[in-house]
Amino acid sequence: MSLHLMVRYWCHGNIGDNLRYECRLCRLSTPPLPDLQLRLGRAIRRFLHVFVWVQVGIRDSWDNQDAPVQKAIKNLKEVIGVGVSVNPEWPLLFTELDSFYPDKATLVPSVATVVEACCTALATFADDDANGEWADTLLEQTEGRVRFALEIFKTRDIGLIWSNQRRSFVIGLPKSVMPSKSYMLSFFTGNLLKIFDEKPNHSTPPNTQPTSIDDWADVALDNKTGNAAVIEIPQRHAVARESPTFDIIPDIETVARPDELLLKPPYHLTVRDYNSSTIVVQCSHSPTLQFLSDYLTKWARTNHNNTRKPPLAEIKLQQSAFGLGVAYDRLTVTADTRYTAQEISPTILLALIEGVLGYEIVSNDGSLWTFRRDVEFRNNRY
Repeated sequence: MSLHLMVRYWCHGNIGDNLRYECRLCRLSTPPLPDLQLRLGRAIRRFLHVFVWVQVGIRDSWDNQDAPVQKAIKNLKEVIGVGVSVNPEWPLLFTELDSFYPDKATLVPSVATVVEACCTALATFADDDANGEWADTLLEQTEGRVRFALEIFKTRDIGLIWSNQRRSFVIGLPKSVMPSKSYMLSFFTGNLLKIFDEKPNHSTPPNTQPTSIDDWADVALDNKTGNAAVIEIPQRHAVARESPTFDIIPDIETVARPDELLLKPPYHLTVRDYNSSTIVVQCSHSPTLQFLSDYLTKWARTNHNNTRKPPLAEIKLQQSAFGLGVAYDRLTVTADTRYTAQEISPTILLALIEGVLGYEIVSNDGSLWTFRRDVEFRNNRY
């Protein structure tokens, strides 16, 4: 029988109200009691040493209203005239960045410096009269409150993107030590101008089979006659890719966390129709579900028989139970049957999945469709 000891430490602020750490010390019958006490004391000191520094960092470098990051947030609020929200998930950030900060006292101040630089760059950019149109777009996109989310990027450099799904800026923290403040100011300023101009690439990806010359032709200008003519161009044939083979089960420490791992193909997707009243889409690729949700939300009709004028279809994304950050694994589309006999057809979803996103059907069993995509999506805004 093994002895399990639970060490509870009440932490400060957002780092968590009750963090539990389980230490399997030894078999109860083997060591003498003094040795057991010694091991427990070492475990407690180790945990307290790490999290006390994180607690102190949050208190001094984040929650303190005189801290540079709070002054930058306050200044941004005064410049743009709307509220500003930044709520770091300290336990998740600590989990990902712990190994890059041997001195735990520098972790929270480093994260705070990134947010400070981003807010300062945004305030300076928005306060410039030459960027008035951009500032108007900012207020429209943020819907009355500027929100910042902090996530860990796979790269070794900082990042900044706009998420339509969350209506917020996403600040990417690198899996390394933070760069200098001057570099971060320059980086954020340079990325703000076009941050709302990026459009998601929803065209059919290049994993479809090449068409024959009989099916398609190209029109080009004939240099001799000056007239448009139909020409044939050499066709590029798809190269068969061999599936990787694995003969060992890897160590879990070498496998990427779920939200990163599932961004790589193969992508698996299923569609199930429940009597035309509810359709459930499950997919391993979160951006696919976010795209489907955005598209259906944009084009959903209104239920005019209901005084609240809700959409005829209720669209919900379900967050995955695994990984860090925001990742979805289920999309549910439900017909609004109040005062109407509305039904939901899966055909629009099937058309989007095959015709726009390039998934290939694997099987169909009545009301269940199974799809797969083996080519990686090159980029997306989700």
